[in-house]
Amino acid sequence: MKSHECEFTLPELIRLIAWPLFPVALFAASMHLGAALRWLPSPRAVLDTDRTILFHQAAASRGPHEARLLLIGDSSCLMDVSAEQLEASLPASNSTLNLGTLSYLDLPAYASLLEHYFATNSGRVRTVVLLMHPEALRRVAPTDYHVNALNCFLRGIDFCDPAASPLFCWFGGAIFDGRLLSRAIPLPLAGSYGKRYGFTSDLWRYLSEHKGSAIDPGKFDPKSALGNAEYRLAKQLESASKIFRAAIPAGVKLVAGMTPTPESFAERGFPSKFKELLQGWNEWLHADVILDDLPATLPDRLFASTAHLNEAGRRVYTSLVARRLAQQLPDK
Repeated sequence: MKSHECEFTLPELIRLIAWPLFPVALFAASMHLGAALRWLPSPRAVLDTDRTILFHQAAASRGPHEARLLLIGDSSCLMDVSAEQLEASLPASNSTLNLGTLSYLDLPAYASLLEHYFATNSGRVRTVVLLMHPEALRRVAPTDYHVNALNCFLRGIDFCDPAASPLFCWFGGAIFDGRLLSRAIPLPLAGSYGKRYGFTSDLWRYLSEHKGSAIDPGKFDPKSALGNAEYRLAKQLESASKIFRAAIPAGVKLVAGMTPTPESFAERGFPSKFKELLQGWNEWLHADVILDDLPATLPDRLFASTAHLNEAGRRVYTSLVARRLAQQLPDK
């Protein structure tokens, strides 16, 4: 049995719905209009560890710098080499900057960072050192999420996380988060990175203060290590290597190397295979120098993960890289 019945005319229904939606529509319009007219700060959605690293290094690639030596590559380049220690160990005037990012990108993405850097700092760099872990060299393709995030940042447009609802982006949520929230309120980092660095702003500051290098706060446990040590070169690496090589200006020396793997994780005979992989890669890359005398493995105690050294390991490995580069770099 019906207790009562309500009837609405169309104008009444529109008014009923419009009032609650008006603030939402006003917010969305203000966000989109503010972005279009450049009334808002540029997008910089440093909302987690990956995007903080990615956008910091991208911002560094577009800023003025006196570096004569550039480090670039995947996250092992970011974590395994201290730009400060390397600079202090090399001949005078070899100012160093680390633009290492994430293994979720690929060589064309790294080439894009270089192109931005050279456009802003023409004629300064003398040497580019490309370092990647063997794991990254067998990756068939980068992840769309990270490539799109980087491209959006470099183009100055707002990145809409594909995991978010389309309505969130349509109503200006991505613009608000990326241009205002991420600048106004630092967000806590997850897991061991949160314990080591604290907040997104702290990690950004650390990267700036340490010439783009970071430290992996993890601890390698051989018993729980995941992954496959059957390293190889992906077929797609050939075209990607050629794109990267084309981004190196004439007169700039390209040095390439692969970063180490824990002794217990590597397959038997890996040191000889390590050299074969590097030499095979260089058939496509055409680097001026390859660091084929660097160690393929190091003791487990020096690692934070299967692909990253810890702080102690970074000191050891940076010393080895510095010794090798010192033979290649000019004194002035």
